Amino acid sequence: MKKIFTILAAALLLASCADFTDLKPKGMNMLSTADELELLLNTEYRDFYSTGFDMYQLPGDLLIGTVGPIANLISIPTPTRNSIVITWDSDNVKRLAELTSSDDEYRQLYEFVGKVANPILASVGFATGDEAKKNQIKAEALCLRAWAEFILVNKYAKAYNPATAESDPGIVYLMDDWDISIPPEKWTVKRVYDQIVADCNAAIELNSLPEKNLNQMRWSKACPYAIKALALIAMQDYEGAEAAAKESLKVNDAITDYWDPARVMPISAVMPPFNVYETFFRAPFSCEEDLFHTYIQPQFNLLRTPECESRLEAGHAALVRVPLDIMMFNMNPMMGMGMSTAQIPYPCVFGMGTNRGASWNMFGLKTTQQYLIVAECEIRAGNYTEAMKYLDAVRAKRIDPEIYEPLEGKVNDKASAIEHLKQTALGENVYSIYNFIERKRWNQLDDMKETLNKTFNLLSGESYSYSLEPDSPLWIFPFPMNARDNNPNLTPNSYEEE
Repeated sequence: MKKIFTILAAALLLASCADFTDLKPKGMNMLSTADELELLLNTEYRDFYSTGFDMYQLPGDLLIGTVGPIANLISIPTPTRNSIVITWDSDNVKRLAELTSSDDEYRQLYEFVGKVANPILASVGFATGDEAKKNQIKAEALCLRAWAEFILVNKYAKAYNPATAESDPGIVYLMDDWDISIPPEKWTVKRVYDQIVADCNAAIELNSLPEKNLNQMRWSKACPYAIKALALIAMQDYEGAEAAAKESLKVNDAITDYWDPARVMPISAVMPPFNVYETFFRAPFSCEEDLFHTYIQPQFNLLRTPECESRLEAGHAALVRVPLDIMMFNMNPMMGMGMSTAQIPYPCVFGMGTNRGASWNMFGLKTTQQYLIVAECEIRAGNYTEAMKYLDAVRAKRIDPEIYEPLEGKVNDKASAIEHLKQTALGENVYSIYNFIERKRWNQLDDMKETLNKTFNLLSGESYSYSLEPDSPLWIFPFPMNARDNNPNLTPNSYEEE
């Protein structure tokens, strides 16, 4: 009983203990069969509303309208958390940590590990039931833990650098045998990534996951390969990453056609002259390319910046087939929701698909991530034609067919290949956390890192320009204070404590 309670409570010390004061141990019989353990996997992975939508905003392509008037955030004498993030104020990383009292992503991801994955892993060996079922849910738990820890290490630790990863401080990797009486220690970045790969390999070796998952919030045979590929390319193991990505694509290589007439729906504006515009409806839990789906539908608060629009490929569905407030209400940007919230004339992405429940799988896994991994690895090998073939497989389902032109056979140098890779990746990742993850990873590579720039043009006529350097400490978000208060081992990764 102590062991079960220990595992179920594992996330508590890492997050806010006050949220779970009425958790009571029930004894081993609560998790005694394979069918009972499987019930833990019926968790909804949705609504990751972290403080200020950190990983969406930092790369500068999206702005969260609810941050408040931009002019006020720029001029405020004492920086707020939002002002530090949106103005890329690298000098105030310590204050950013002090202002991060809690963090929904931190809490939820560790809950998935501590309340779903680890109880299964700790109990499945003793549970009764069909061995095939037990192996399947064990493999799913390993996938869940590897995926959650992958996101956590990307947000709260330095990107993997082979020269320093063995000593770079990382995060807590919550294992199923941890004793809650002992505060868990941070692992190094290398140790975290090694364990992610080990969890994926263990899931693969069980050979028990279905070709097609039961639903897109469960795990299929393609998933451990997909997570492994994401981890290995971060570790700059390009040969291993490409092999894992191709294994994932052997199971599922589908790419949803964003220009399929059956998926593109005509929508009537709600204001005169009631013109009709077309939008792509990305239906949750039914897009063939989604290996693991996380449902998030930000309503009326994702503002797309000019810098983002200039970088997206012309005719890309993420640019021209996503509904905006100016379409819905027949207004110009000076009258839109960006003006009413942030007071800056940026178009507002309107509910990611009007109000019909569309979801862009902002945290989950997609087949297209694997195509991008193979393309990048082929660029590293100097095989530009092969790399462009994989990019074209994605682009052909994203770009307006009337203007789409393939890249295969037309790119013969590394610099051009990298630019096309980055542009295609932006189209895939712009409405997800993976734009942050990829750019942070690229900052470790001399031929891919770049300084990001953006400008706010205020209504007053004033302009304010900002830059985010590849080595800025802002790429490492702080552990929330409620977690640090409960675990003295969670020392900051983005700055040195005095």
